[in-house]
Amino acid sequence: MGSTVELRSNDEVRESLLQSWLKNAWVYPMQGPEERTLLRLTPGGRLKMRRRIAELEKSLGVSGVELAKQEVAGTLVAEPEKMELAMMVAAYTSERDFITSQGQALGTAAVAVDEVPEVTTEAPSEQG
Repeated sequence: MGSTVELRSNDEVRESLLQSWLKNAWVYPMQGPEERTLLRLTPGGRLKMRRRIAELEKSLGVSGVELAKQEVAGTLVAEPEKMELAMMVAAYTSERDFITSQGQALGTAAVAVDEVPEVTTEAPSEQG
């Protein structure tokens, strides 16, 4: 037979992407409200994410903001590159919002989405 395609749920794809971001030092964990562990983008991670968003939007021919909105609505299909783009847009937007809420000035945003899905900023579970 031909090659086998492994089907994964949105949660599995999300978990895999978050683990990759941690491993590549694009994000770091921090203690948030209500004893939750949140992920913050490193400055280098923010830059790399900005570049990757542009690459994915170009190669997929779709807006990252639109995919992020689909993720919020729960209608995004578990295609790894589309999930990655949606999560990156949400994480990038969330990080910029946090930085500006702390009184720091930033340049023009590469992307922005009005409603950021909260799940993208939570640290992956410690399941082995």
